[in-house]
Amino acid sequence: MHMSIRTSGLIESVIREMTRLAERHGAINLAQGAPDFNPPPEVVEAAVNAVRCGENQYSVTWGRRETREAVAEYLRKWRGVEYNPETEITITCGSSEALLSAVLALVNPGEEVVVMEPFYENYVPAVTFAGARPLFVEVGDEEGLKRAVTRRPSALILNSPHNPTGKVFTADEVRLITDLAEDYGFYVISDEIYEHLVYEGRFISPSQINRERTIAVNGMSKTYSATGWRVGYVAAPADAMREIRKVHDYATVCAPTPFQAAYQVALSLGEDYYTSLRNAYRRRRDLLAEGLSSVGFDVRIPQGAYYMVAGISRFSTDSEEFARMLPQKCGVAVVPGTAFYSNPGRGADWVRFNFAKSEDILKEAIYRLTSRFKIN
Repeated sequence: MHMSIRTSGLIESVIREMTRLAERHGAINLAQGAPDFNPPPEVVEAAVNAVRCGENQYSVTWGRRETREAVAEYLRKWRGVEYNPETEITITCGSSEALLSAVLALVNPGEEVVVMEPFYENYVPAVTFAGARPLFVEVGDEEGLKRAVTRRPSALILNSPHNPTGKVFTADEVRLITDLAEDYGFYVISDEIYEHLVYEGRFISPSQINRERTIAVNGMSKTYSATGWRVGYVAAPADAMREIRKVHDYATVCAPTPFQAAYQVALSLGEDYYTSLRNAYRRRRDLLAEGLSSVGFDVRIPQGAYYMVAGISRFSTDSEEFARMLPQKCGVAVVPGTAFYSNPGRGADWVRFNFAKSEDILKEAIYRLTSRFKIN
C-alpha cells in the first residue's frame, strides 16, 4: 500500500502514549502537561454564555474581530509591541496549529530549520511535514548555534520557558538569536506558551527585540488551564501572516468560536491572576522537587514552565524502559528523556515529570514513588 514519506519516518507522540499507559493502569499522569483543575470561573462562564447566545458557527477564518483585538491589546500591554489585529494576528486551534501553520507557510522543501534540543516533540514533525530538515543545536550551545546559522536556515524554533528543561532564555540569549536572524535572514518562530510561568529570570519575547523577524505563537492551554479548548494565536508581520493564514484557512477553517469568546475574557485578566498562578506553580514545583529528591532522583530545578527533569541513575540506565514500567508497577506516568532528542541514545538517564496537578495529587505520586524506590 502506498504511504506518504511525510509520515513514514515519524513515530506517534511518546507523551500521548504515556498518557494512554496511565489511563490503562489507573496511574497518576505526570507525563502529559494537562492541568487537573479548571480555567478561571469567569472564563468558563464566557464560554458557556457564548454557546447559549448562539456563537456556535464559523467565525471569520482568522478569528473573531473582538478576540484578535484582545490579543493585540494583550501584546501591547505585556510586551510593548504593536500588532494590527486585521492583518497581523490570527486565532488558531491552539499554539500547536499556529506553529505548524507558520512552518508550512514559511519553509520550503529541502530547506533547514534550527531546532534546539532537547525539544518538545511536535517541532520535528512540523519541519518534516514541510519537507524540510531539522538542524539540531544543543540548548545553550552558542558556538554551535553560530555555526548552524551559517547554513542559512529558513527558521529557528525558540521555546522559552523551555519544555522540557524549564530554562528561561535571558535577554542576551534572545538578542543573540534575533541578531543572527537579522544577519542570516531567517524567522524566529517563538513558542511562548509558558510565558507567565517564570520563577527565576524574566520572560523576553524575540518580538520585543526584532518584531519583523519574529513569528510569535501562544495559546490558552497552559496559562488558563484549558488544554482541551484548542485556542491560540499567531502574531507576525503582515507579509508572513498572509501566507500563514492560507495554511490555517485550509487546515482548520477557524478555531472553535465559543472558546474564542472565552479567550477574549481570559486575555483581559489582571496581573493578580498571573501572580497567583505563578505562586501556585512555584509551590507545586518545590513540593515535587523535595519529594523526588527524597526518593533518590537527581532533580534539576526548572526556572519556568511546569515540567521537571529528574535523573534516574540510581534506578535505571534506560529511561524508556523505566517510564514504561512506572505506570503498572508504581502507578505514576512520566516521559522518558529519549523522547526529546534526535538521537534516542541521549536522554536515557532522565525522565520528565509535570507538576500541573493539585498538591494532593503530587503528594500521592511522591508517596507511590517513595513506597517503591526510596533509598535509605
